[in-house]
This record gives sequence, C-alpha cells and structure tokens, in this order.
Amino acid sequence: MLEQLYPGGAKLSEEEAGRRGIPDAWVFDTEGWCLIVESKVLSPVDSDQIARHIRTAKNRGFERINVLVLTIRQTRAVLPAEARLVEWREVYSWLLRQRGRSDWASRASQYLEIAEIRMVEAEQLQEGTLTKFSGVPFGPDNPFDYLEAKRIMRLALSELRARKDLQSKLGMDPQLPGRSAITGKDADRVWDFLQLAAAKTARAFTEFPHLTIGITRDNVEALATIPNSVGRAFRKNLIALGPSGFRDMAADVLRRMAPVMKLEPMSTPCIRGVQRRYPSQRSIPFVDAEIQFDIRTAFDGEGPIRHQPQWRSIAYEVFTNKKSNFQIQIGMKFDYQHCAIIRTSKAIEAIAGAWLACAPLVELARKPLLTNT
Repeated sequence: MLEQLYPGGAKLSEEEAGRRGIPDAWVFDTEGWCLIVESKVLSPVDSDQIARHIRTAKNRGFERINVLVLTIRQTRAVLPAEARLVEWREVYSWLLRQRGRSDWASRASQYLEIAEIRMVEAEQLQEGTLTKFSGVPFGPDNPFDYLEAKRIMRLALSELRARKDLQSKLGMDPQLPGRSAITGKDADRVWDFLQLAAAKTARAFTEFPHLTIGITRDNVEALATIPNSVGRAFRKNLIALGPSGFRDMAADVLRRMAPVMKLEPMSTPCIRGVQRRYPSQRSIPFVDAEIQFDIRTAFDGEGPIRHQPQWRSIAYEVFTNKKSNFQIQIGMKFDYQHCAIIRTSKAIEAIAGAWLACAPLVELARKPLLTNT
C-alpha cells in the first residue's frame, strides 16, 4: 500500500502530489489488481479527478481497477463505474462495531471523533459529518465533556430533523434554524432546539413553543418549551384550560409517554418552571427560581411516586400569573446513571418519543383562541 505515491515511483511533495492529482492511497498486487482511495472532507468530490486516477492506473498496466471515494456527504457528481462512494460516517459505524475486538478500530474511531470536534470548533464543517450518532457516552466512568457534547448534539439533531413523525405529528419544520451559535467550553450543559412550522413568521424563536434537547453533566433532556415571551394566543389558550384542564392535559401527556417508559423504565417524565435573568445575550444566566417535579406526582396512582398535586398547581399558577421572566417545560429526562438506552443509538427513539408525547401541549399553539367554559 502506498500513500501520495505512484506504484514504482518516488515519493512526491504534497504540492506536486496535488498538482498531479495523485490518490490519497493506492493498494495493489502484482497481478493487475488495484484499489485507489480518494478522501474528501472539506472539498467536494471531483469526477474528473477520479477519472484521471483511473486513466493513470490503466497507463501503469492495471486491469482490475477499483476506486473508493470517502466523503462526508452524498454528491451529485457522476462517478465512473469503477468508483464507489462511501460516507465517512459509514466507516465510523463500521469501526464502532469492531471496537471490542480491535485496538486499531478503537483508535481510528476516536481519531474521527476528535477530528470532527476540532473542525466544528474551527467552523470548517458546515455540513456533513465524519461520525454518526451512537448514543451519549457520559457517565461515572466517562465524565461530561462540553466539546464532545457539542459534537453529539450536532449528530443527534441531524437525525431528529429527518424524522417524519416529528414533522407530521408535531409540525416540526426541519428547515427552520436552531441556535445560531453554541459557544463556550466550560459550561455544564449543551442545548439546542427544533422549531415548529407555525413559528415560521415569528420574529424570534422565543415567541413560540419549541422542542428543546439538552445534554447536561447528569442527563439528557427532551422537553417541549413554553418560553417566557410566548405569543398571546398560546398563553390565552393555556390560561383558558384552567387548573383542571391543565391537569387533564398533563395526564394525556403522561399517558403518551408510556411507550418511552417501556423502552427505558428508568426515564423520568417531568415538568419544570424556571425564572432566569441574563447579564448579557451570550452569558450563562442566573437562575433566580426553579421548580421541577415528576409528572406522576400529580396523579394518585400505584407505585413509589407519592401523590402531591400542589406541584402541578404551583407551576400552572406561576406561568399564567407570572410577573417575571418565567418559562415552563414538559418532557422527559434520561440520567446517565440509570438509563442505559441513552448510551446507544436508540436514544434517538427515546428523545423523539418524549417530544411526541407532548403533542397535546403543542396543539395549543395551533388552535384558535379558546374561551373559558
């Protein structure tokens, strides 16, 4: 096997190799077979370049020529019949499957993870990925790392944006942007969100409910967020429910969470209310008050969760009669210590399922103004 070198030739400088269009790797035998490898990460696939590689191989006497094109995204370029395009994330998935029996595969997959983190931080990787979502690896033996969490968040959102059930059942719009920038290195959580199609005309995402995902030091959160500055129609619809209607909606959400809780029995359905203030636009906020509780406390059922309906009443009362910067969230939490599913690719199913369960809340944003009955 040769790198940046023709079979039988002297090694060339990187500049000369680029001018001649020499492949990144060339594997061959003495019986006319060869495999040419061309890797593309930041630059697009060039079909003319691939054709030149094939002509060069033929001129050097090779008859059975194969070309492997590694890239971070699919291409519209028409490739010769001898070429096969494989995405780097497919290579990464294969390496993950070999990790338990190959130290080389473990090192190679870790290299791709680190390379992706660095390229994202340098804002070089605007689209496509080197790796693929395979779970959130944090836990007692692998502490939370902010930059790694950013990489995982990017991969998770890519898969979640592609889900047709979130689009059809919640009205999620995969084309609407999430956070414009995720900055910092030392925070204890990374979060982002998906918007609903009904928010397309909003001036800011905080005017409309949205689907929030958070990767924190302790858990993964999948929450439907009602921002402090949510639009007038949604707030009035929530108020029109009244305390009993809010209870019924919470019961409906909890019922819809049953498939996720079957998938991961240790997941926690929750309601959270937070009062924050921000010293500046990009700074970490001060949390002046927070209420968070298991939704099951609102209902007198069987099991270890004790009935305490006042928590639900407090959250509803504060939001509907708020005097401060207060938002409410409903969804599920998956802590690293107890929820094994979060360290696997099935975590995407759990996150999406938690959001889908919040459909009754999201529907309030798409209904005309309700009136108290």
